[in-house]
Amino acid sequence: MSQNCFLDINQASQIASLSKSTILLWESQGRFPRAVRLSKKKRVWLESDLNDWVLKMHLANRNEDEAYDD
Repeated sequence: MSQNCFLDINQASQIASLSKSTILLWESQGRFPRAVRLSKKKRVWLESDLNDWVLKMHLANRNEDEAYDD
């Protein structure tokens, strides 16, 4: 997929390995990328935003693991 495409909540859920309800909760808490509202009922995420978030979570986890190795 292109880095510039919109993904619906089902696709976002697969990429993030999170449930839809967790995505919506974390988005409201600022812990997950904000959706783009295409209409009142349609929200989508930019694929590159999700990929950046996944990488950020991975790096944070790796840094946390390295702290335990000290």
